Amino acid sequence: MSEEDGLAMIQQTLDGLHRSGLMKDRVLVQSSTVLLGTGSPLDSLAFVTFVADLEDQLNRETGKELSVVLTEVHEFNEGVTYLNAETMARYLVQLTNGK
Repeated sequence: MSEEDGLAMIQQTLDGLHRSGLMKDRVLVQSSTVLLGTGSPLDSLAFVTFVADLEDQLNRETGKELSVVLTEVHEFNEGVTYLNAETMARYLVQLTNGK
């Protein structure tokens, strides 16, 4: 998986949340898109659903049983008070490639 693949997966997941009504507006994902923290389009319920849906999609696409562990994601983002799409995509690359 590449970082671009990770960003595409994040886009698909957010599109699903929009279709389900958990997000009012559609978000076009860029690397700087804030997923958690000030400026995020996700409320707490939508963020939890985002992580669960992203994990499900990741498992379907890789054929593996992988878990998104938020404390591990935080290690990519130490000292920053928000989580953006680029950081999540880099984490997904690391998670799927086993590094």
